[in-house]
Amino acid sequence: MRIVLIAPTALDMAGRPIKQRRVYLPGLTLQILAAVTPSDVELHLVNETAEDIPFDQPWDLVGLTGMGSGIVRAWQIADEFGRRGRTVAIGGIAASLADPEWTLAHADALVVGEAEELWPRVIDDARHGRLQRVYHMERPPDVKTLPRPRYDLMKPSKFGPWSPVQATRGCPFTCTFCSITAFFHQGYRKRPVGEVLRDVREAKRIRGSHYVAFIDDNIGVDWDYCRELWLALVPEKIVWMSQCSLHIADRPDMLALARRSGCRLLSFGIESTNPRSLATIDKEWNRPERYAEAVKAIRGHGIDVSTEMIVGLDDDDDSVFERTEDFVMGNCISVPRVHILTPVPGTPLYRQMLAEGRIVSQDFGRYSGGQVVFRPRRFDPIALQANYWKLYERLFSWRAIWHRVGRNRARLGAYLRAFVVGVNLHYRSHIGRRICPGIV
Repeated sequence: MRIVLIAPTALDMAGRPIKQRRVYLPGLTLQILAAVTPSDVELHLVNETAEDIPFDQPWDLVGLTGMGSGIVRAWQIADEFGRRGRTVAIGGIAASLADPEWTLAHADALVVGEAEELWPRVIDDARHGRLQRVYHMERPPDVKTLPRPRYDLMKPSKFGPWSPVQATRGCPFTCTFCSITAFFHQGYRKRPVGEVLRDVREAKRIRGSHYVAFIDDNIGVDWDYCRELWLALVPEKIVWMSQCSLHIADRPDMLALARRSGCRLLSFGIESTNPRSLATIDKEWNRPERYAEAVKAIRGHGIDVSTEMIVGLDDDDDSVFERTEDFVMGNCISVPRVHILTPVPGTPLYRQMLAEGRIVSQDFGRYSGGQVVFRPRRFDPIALQANYWKLYERLFSWRAIWHRVGRNRARLGAYLRAFVVGVNLHYRSHIGRRICPGIV
């Protein structure tokens, strides 16, 4: 049996697939699914951002995943394989949260939920000609027994030095815009530290790199767990980055341990400097009055800060662009990302806006975080779109990049400093092409 697993790329504003030579921060989905694929299967993995899809080969089964607007590209790829008579199954966060009929219009089967236990069933059913239309996760997979990811299937020429590893799944917070909270039902599960170390060592051994990207959505939730994990990472001598909540700024002991364990960069969902805007997305526990102090505390322990922010929230007005720029530039945020509020299907925000009649586009290829797909409360949609790109152009001008990176006092070392500069240049190029930074 011949199977190809594909991670689709995202689409640009003209609807074209985004391509580049390498993927620098890869996901882990395909490697995990490969690990639960029977050994007698001839299996191929394709990350479309950096690789071409072998449409004309005789595949017995095609598996597609996708997050955010990438689901639209998954549908396009499924249609192309369908015209060739291939059997296609689609899963992932976006497909699981959206209306099932949207995906079933393009695929033979839909996989809803986490797929470690479902994927072997899909393969067996396809092998014996009894493929079902929908496969529902009956229970979340036990994160204590997750398989060893197939890092050996990551082509060295197509991926940068960062290896994806997962320690936790989900996030316990209730941000209304977040597809992660919706997909994991606000759950938060922690893998045994020994299992995490197994994957770290495997990634180092196979990929020959000590750079690790923990793909957790919020690694800093349970401090007892963090302490156990980070102490265990110290002798591994890795360099790692991840996503975290700003609560860690209140724990200098954890910041010191994170740095000692190899942490050099953390990304934070700042979202907004306006407390009233934060309240509209159920994130009022973020405290804008302490942002600058928090950034200073984190950097003071030698860890750099990346941020995610949103414009177009229901309490935002035209001042949001100046306030966002002031925060990013004033705090020398080395890798800032800004998104237009996007009501992702399956989230509370989407249901709210749908009920209010504020969704103005069902073209999900536009749900990339860089396009206005809803009717803002206090903006003209055209002005919001135009000012969004103007803000990005100011943040990534040559002068702004030099200010943010050159004056950044995080202790990164030569390679990581070069990595941060490279990310800025990559984002600057994407902004010029009107591609939302961070979607590939």
